[in-house]
Amino acid sequence: MRVTNRMLSDTILTNLNRNLQRMNKMQDQMSSGRLVRRPSDDPIGMAQILSFKSVLAEQAQHVRNMEDGIGWIDTSEDALSGATTVLQRARELAVYGGSGTIPQDSRNALAMEVNQLIDELVQVGNTAFGGRYVFGGSHTTEPPFKRVGDMVEYRGNEQAMNWEVAPGVTVAVNADGASVFAVAGGQSAVFQVLFELKAALESGNTAQLSGDLLQKLDQYGDHILNHRATLGAKSNRLRLALDRVSQAEVLAVDILSKMEDVDLPKAVMLFKNQEYAYQAALATGARIIQPSLIDFLR
Repeated sequence: MRVTNRMLSDTILTNLNRNLQRMNKMQDQMSSGRLVRRPSDDPIGMAQILSFKSVLAEQAQHVRNMEDGIGWIDTSEDALSGATTVLQRARELAVYGGSGTIPQDSRNALAMEVNQLIDELVQVGNTAFGGRYVFGGSHTTEPPFKRVGDMVEYRGNEQAMNWEVAPGVTVAVNADGASVFAVAGGQSAVFQVLFELKAALESGNTAQLSGDLLQKLDQYGDHILNHRATLGAKSNRLRLALDRVSQAEVLAVDILSKMEDVDLPKAVMLFKNQEYAYQAALATGARIIQPSLIDFLR
């Protein structure tokens, strides 16, 4: 087959263009820092990258859920610590008021303190985290407890707030006020015993103060402690899960980086090699394409 100057020129230009395309791709990788920027670069690699990014996005959401859940649970536990303090103080007042050696004026003063303890416990029941009331069940936008005279009403519900912390795994991050404060028929037995204590102090009923009321205060004190223990266990579980997911996230990010990110020193070296090849192709092409008869006739 006869090889013409046109054929040589076309071959050289094709090869030069291919070299330029490679250099352009490598230049694009170095400037963007990414090995794969579009599906056409590496369809299989892009599919793997998108899969890893989806996993990372899911893990990030689970991390946010766990962090929010830990904050919610810890806030609830701290609030119940305050409730325990209130009930312990109420018990001390019951013991002191049940003594037959103090005058009624002293019991009236104790009754006024119990009245303040009731208001304090209402504030505990209306504890909020991030603008959401933690003891309202799923009704988190309004205070769940309201004092109306010698009664405290519960306006929340008993629904659990379930946060997804892993694929298909949820944890109830709340302790609803109905369960914690022993609500039945919209009224709380925990608050009711404090109203009974106040009334017994005002009436000077020492028998009730040293008997039935002490038993109730102990009962509901233990009830609150049980809920605190449950919240503490959940908090520990979420912290362990958060550490595990955080470690898995670091590993996934490292794998994604190896799949997606450019090894810059290696890329620079390859680019230089490609540049040398291109310069050599230019020089070779210039030597192969000799001047034609037309060039001499000009």
